[in-house]
Formats: sequence, C-alpha cells, structure tokens
Amino acid sequence: MEELPIIFIDADEDDHTLFKQAVAELALPNPVLVFFDGQTALTYLMTTPDLPFLIISEISMPGMNGLELRQQIDQDPDLRRKCIPFVFMTHPVEDHLVEEAFELTIQGLFEKKQTYDAWKAQLKAIIAYWTECHHPKRRSH
Repeated sequence: MEELPIIFIDADEDDHTLFKQAVAELALPNPVLVFFDGQTALTYLMTTPDLPFLIISEISMPGMNGLELRQQIDQDPDLRRKCIPFVFMTHPVEDHLVEEAFELTIQGLFEKKQTYDAWKAQLKAIIAYWTECHHPKRRSH
C-alpha cells in the first residue's frame, strides 16, 4: 500500500530542509510535500485525489496564512469530508493565535522547538500519535 503524504507548509526554506531531514532520520515511510504558503497548499489539496496523512502548518506566512488556510479547508465540503488531521507548528506562540486557532477545527498547536533534536522528537511524537489514531478515512491501517 502506498504511504500517504505528510504536508508541511512554512514560508522558511530552512525549515523545509530540516523537516525533510527529520522525516528521513525518523525513517518515516511517508513522502513529504512542502509548500511555502497557504494558497499553494490549498490549490494542491483541492486538485489532488490523494488523501494526505497529516498537514503541519506554520501560522505566520505571507499571503494566505495558516489560519486562513484552515478556514478555507473547513469551508470546502470535499476537503472537510477528507478529515485530514491538521496541526499548527509555529513560533512564536502568542495567546491570541492560540485562541484563534482553536476556534477552527484543528487537532493541535505546537511551538517549534529551538533545537533540531528537540524539534525532531516533537515531530516524532506528533506523527506517532496520528499513526496510532483511528481515522475515518484510513480504517485499513
């Protein structure tokens, strides 16, 4: 069975590199798709027949930010039915962003860790959780 992709959305190219490196070091079977902004990610989500495993998004990005992306996903009936787990991984975490984020249908908000090893451990825990979690669109796993 083909593994489902993990989508990582962040405007920082260095974070893309670190994310890909962490997934490789964790020996995760999932392919990684990276996007620099919410609009590009939304276009992909609206046009792909694939069901992503997980979306990890920064909140602060130029153009369509992570909060706006989540709102757009929620407003699209086809994307809502896919039930794609969606978490924010952002820095800095500000109280008003936490409030706004949890008014949306997100599954978590994490502050990016300051060291690569801590960030990789955080990522490992998030992915382990979603690997074990029962999901309406992945009952065969």
